[in-house]
Amino acid sequence: MQLITLLLISTLGIPVVQAQTEGLDKLSNPLVKTAVKAMQDNDRDTWMKVFSAKAVISDDGKERDFIQWSDSEIFGRLRAYIVLGKSRGYFKRIDKEENKGTSVYGYFHTDRWGEFNTYMHFKIENNQIIRLDVGQIKQRGG
Repeated sequence: MQLITLLLISTLGIPVVQAQTEGLDKLSNPLVKTAVKAMQDNDRDTWMKVFSAKAVISDDGKERDFIQWSDSEIFGRLRAYIVLGKSRGYFKRIDKEENKGTSVYGYFHTDRWGEFNTYMHFKIENNQIIRLDVGQIKQRGG
């Protein structure tokens, strides 16, 4: 019954609790900040608006379909969606930015893959994000 209730709530579009993120206020590029905040707030509409209709995504070096990736890796509405192959993803902590605010580094959470250090590199043209490269930051040594 609980699983059915959770799926029904998500189908109706009831928002999930927003992620609290240390460092979000320090992002300096307005477009990147809007995109990251939309991801944190589980706001798919705003996320899609800041990206070009022809946006490209690469995840750990492998190009993926942008809309499918966004829906499966970022905007899974509830944990129950893991059963359906979806998950929720967001930064738990933003550690730093580089490249005039277009590269963001931090500690990322995803229901499907767990938690890890990650980067997001945003490429911007004509006030839209045209490319997003994301990936796990590998630890040196060991």
